[in-house]
Amino acid sequence: MTGFTPETKEFYDEIGWRIREGRTVDAILFGDRETGPLRAALRRQRLDRVRAALQRAGEGLNLIEAGCGGNPSMDLLDLCSHYTGVDISTTGLDLAEERLREAGVPFVLREADVCDLPFEDESFDAAYSAHVIYHILDPEAQRAAFCEIARVVRPSGVAVLILANPLPLLFPIRLARRLAATSARVSGLLDRIRRKPPLPFRPMPLGWMREQLAPFGEVTLACHALESVWFNQHVSERRRVGRLLWRAAEIAERRHPGRLTRLGSFVQIVLRKA
Repeated sequence: MTGFTPETKEFYDEIGWRIREGRTVDAILFGDRETGPLRAALRRQRLDRVRAALQRAGEGLNLIEAGCGGNPSMDLLDLCSHYTGVDISTTGLDLAEERLREAGVPFVLREADVCDLPFEDESFDAAYSAHVIYHILDPEAQRAAFCEIARVVRPSGVAVLILANPLPLLFPIRLARRLAATSARVSGLLDRIRRKPPLPFRPMPLGWMREQLAPFGEVTLACHALESVWFNQHVSERRRVGRLLWRAAEIAERRHPGRLTRLGSFVQIVLRKA
């Protein structure tokens, strides 16, 4: 099954993984617009949670990253004896190869869709996929992606997925828009009046995502990031109010990631395969 639209592949081949002023267009559109100590602390906390989950599969991991694009997860490579990256974008894989050559970890890159991974069952100790599956519009294709990622992980292995929360309670305006989008009539009206986003975006309900992985083993959900992309790019920690908000997010995520699952914009889903 194919999950991503031809337009998505074209975007990343022709635009998203191109370099402008030292950054990829993907990073310009969806990444940080400023740096600072509070953001750095949040990134470390989030990375530590991902690393801790992956390390449940053991040491010297044979790891697959599903949807690595041009930005493979370099901060996970020290956990790996071998790294495999999969993506639909030829341009992204070329950029990933440049970055991985300097890492000193054996690696393989494959152009493939996460809905149809070209690997045997139980080929990997662990799998990682961040901000990928919710760009697939068809729920059945998303289901296939979950199943494929679980399929290629060995028993007692781990899959860590970073995905969007479709109904973030902390952001009532965004929540209202998402609820409105579930109505075909309202969704059609919104499509006519709003600017078309650069990529498809269809986060599925948290319970639905859990159900796709539950047949494969133990599934846990926790908050990955409270803030939305808009908040990240428009609320500065250099200003007093922004600094207070970023500090509150850092403390909340550190102390109560499990309780914040439905509040924030992004979730971490961990499968410990039976």
